[in-house]
Amino acid sequence: MPLTLSKTRPTALIAAAALMAATALVAPQAPWAADRQTLNDVSVADMAETLLPSVVNISISQEGDSETGRGPIPKVPEGQPFQEFFEDFFDGEGGSGNRPVSSLGSGFIIDPSGIIVTNNHVIENADTIEVTLSDGKTLDATLLGVDDKTDLAVLKVEPDAPLPAVRFGDSRKVRIGEWVVAIGNPFGLGGSVTLGIVSARGRELDGPYDNFIQTDAAINKGNSGGPLFNMDGEVIGINTAILSPSGGSIGIGFSVPSELAENIVDQLVEFGQTRRGWIGVRVLDVSDDVAGSLGADDPAGVVVGSIIEGGPSDGGPFEEGDIILSFDGHAIETPRDLPRFVAESRIGEAADVEIIRDGERMTVQVTPQLLDDPEEVGTDATAGEDEVPTDEGVQPGLPVTVYGMTLGELDDNGRAVYAIEGDVEGVLITDVETGSAAADEGLEPGMVIVEVEQEGVSSPQDVRSRIVKMISEGRRSVSLMVAAPDGALRIVSLVLE
Repeated sequence: MPLTLSKTRPTALIAAAALMAATALVAPQAPWAADRQTLNDVSVADMAETLLPSVVNISISQEGDSETGRGPIPKVPEGQPFQEFFEDFFDGEGGSGNRPVSSLGSGFIIDPSGIIVTNNHVIENADTIEVTLSDGKTLDATLLGVDDKTDLAVLKVEPDAPLPAVRFGDSRKVRIGEWVVAIGNPFGLGGSVTLGIVSARGRELDGPYDNFIQTDAAINKGNSGGPLFNMDGEVIGINTAILSPSGGSIGIGFSVPSELAENIVDQLVEFGQTRRGWIGVRVLDVSDDVAGSLGADDPAGVVVGSIIEGGPSDGGPFEEGDIILSFDGHAIETPRDLPRFVAESRIGEAADVEIIRDGERMTVQVTPQLLDDPEEVGTDATAGEDEVPTDEGVQPGLPVTVYGMTLGELDDNGRAVYAIEGDVEGVLITDVETGSAAADEGLEPGMVIVEVEQEGVSSPQDVRSRIVKMISEGRRSVSLMVAAPDGALRIVSLVLE
């Protein structure tokens, strides 16, 4: 029964007010409301006091040019994220005579024996490297190794006594909005602590393995190489870059996540270089059109566009047109995901890969091999704009289904079955699904696809990869030159829906 407010029934009004008040008292709180007092009173004083001794200042020197009297101006390596805004604290841009150029950055101790992590751009091209501890003591440092793809470097000092070290945390557990603490050497001011939150995750800038944590904790010139801590005092990122037209913090800083950094640091300590894996495939985005043409229900994953001849996948287990859904338990959502997860995998150990092939979900295994050639970095990624996927490394003779057509090799058996003239060359259509795009264009078994978009084709995989390429470029139709068994040619336009 609805409640009616009336001047003649003040008791009803009072009762309604009481009911509303009681309801307000017992209304459920937002899940974070109980923590509001804690957030208002958050303090990192105890944590900072414990962590500060593990963060160090790093200075380098480079000999200047005796002819010009000026030292070389340190700069960010080509290809580093946000190169025009990549800030570090450098001196020595002027002056006369052959004097050393110096720069300052940050680092942190990960082993009491004196192993220190920093950024590659902090120590690049250094003639000497010095590390200043929190107590003011300065030690000479030796460079153990660098990885310019992720801008990481590892140093070693020889202390008289064990040094206070910090440990890596799991950046995969970090949530947007969580509190984080940055400690470093901004503008040459050692031991500075700033507090903020994680603003975003998975930021991709320019590098092939980018997966940055974005934070609004103040990061300035000289913070490069310093740690980003979670509230448990674990390193979940290495502060690397800022976006700042002014040169100072505007609340957009980027950190290499520990999930990427820890493995690289371990390799630099053990081998002096990074040992990345690759599987030798080029992949493309999966649009709705591509998914439909390859027998998938949704556009998840990435599609194998081509297989690199002589690579780890040459001869199997992949085929062009396979949709890769996951690698070693990691979901693959974009072409950038695959090379990153493959690079972090164990070389020489088989990894499970979940794929869709011709509409059927299955799991295959591939063994990543050592990526020897730095130029091959990113080959397990999107093919270049001018690069057409081929059938390199694909086993011949396997049938392919695309847009309602089942395609096979044009061999002697096929010529005999369909009475195909000897001068006809191309890819044989062995079946056409009723109601398909191919059927709508009048294509029939026994016809031969001679060209796709005016380029000759010689294998079923070649036809599919060309069509996939057209779709990835946004094409809505593809031109096919088709030969009848008697050699008569005609051109059809296959609508890619």
